[in-house]
Amino acid sequence: MNAEHASRGSARLAAFSPWRLLFNLLFWTALFTFVLGVRYYDIGNIAFINLPVQIPTHRIFLNGLTLGIAVGVLYTVVEHRLESLRLYDNSLSTIIVLRTLYLFIVCGLALAAVAYVNFYLDAARGNIDTGKVGYARYLFSATVQFLFLGALIGNFALSVLHTLRAKIGYTDFGNLLVGRYRMPAEEVRAFMFLDLKGSTTIAEQLEHSLYSRLIQDCFRDLTGTLLDTRAEVYQYVGDEAVLSWPVEIAAENANCVRAYFEFTGVLERRRAHYLRAYGLVPVFKAGVNLGRVTVVEVGVLKRAIVYHSDVLNTAARVQALCNEHGKSLLITDAVKDRLAGSPYRFDFIGDIVLRGKAKAVGVYSVERRNE
Repeated sequence: MNAEHASRGSARLAAFSPWRLLFNLLFWTALFTFVLGVRYYDIGNIAFINLPVQIPTHRIFLNGLTLGIAVGVLYTVVEHRLESLRLYDNSLSTIIVLRTLYLFIVCGLALAAVAYVNFYLDAARGNIDTGKVGYARYLFSATVQFLFLGALIGNFALSVLHTLRAKIGYTDFGNLLVGRYRMPAEEVRAFMFLDLKGSTTIAEQLEHSLYSRLIQDCFRDLTGTLLDTRAEVYQYVGDEAVLSWPVEIAAENANCVRAYFEFTGVLERRRAHYLRAYGLVPVFKAGVNLGRVTVVEVGVLKRAIVYHSDVLNTAARVQALCNEHGKSLLITDAVKDRLAGSPYRFDFIGDIVLRGKAKAVGVYSVERRNE
């Protein structure tokens, strides 16, 4: 395996998630059971969906469960594979087409298997005359077509949902959906300001479109790190990303500093790609601070969840000290106090009065212990 291929593995969008598997199992089981229920109970007088025979009611739920499990598992594998191949970088229409093509294969296999079992059971019990009704008619019955239609609608809904969650942010999407921050609330969170070093010089060297592609590439390669360290993207501002963690998650496995080293590792493994595409390897610097913030949902036509606190301003000021002190990652004493026992070395820079501040803040550089 070459370095380029290995780096792509590091930048994959998601590890295999048991929660996603559970969601897909529940979603597809409910969908297929509902569609079969519509068919067999004739809800809405849908007369055009008839199988050659009526099957026992309990098999509605058994078939719905079987289809839900089969499609749910295969669908999760397909989603994971699409993300591993980074196909979700495409437009929504392309994503829907790709997922639909895979769904045809997945659903086709599952429906063929379930239809065969039902055909065999009905034939064995004498419920159908196999001389008049063959497996092909059973498989291509209107009910199976209706199940396919339901699956296509479900696939479209999941594709749109997935894209919206990715655009808004997985955590923010849920919070906006339930209105968690319609009223201001206080939380203790860590923030990292992650900025491209020498961005002005790089922007002058590269034309605007190429520079924009560089930033796009960098933040795409950040995705695997975000998922591994459970970071939330608060904002992308030019060539800067602002990441956030609830304090417990920030301290767990030192996520709020591990994210930096993991990301720089991905960029280094992608060195050949960046040199070939841009003639340089991007290097980032970061500042991290932690404290109490106010969280609130703002906007009407475009809603967003925003944080108000001096904590963010301090994190930005600390990051700005990186060049002055020749360091790539600086944190405040509030962050260091939460990371006792972590596999990192903290070197005291000093108590520094940051620009626009009245009180000094303890600032530390962070290195891996083996460096």
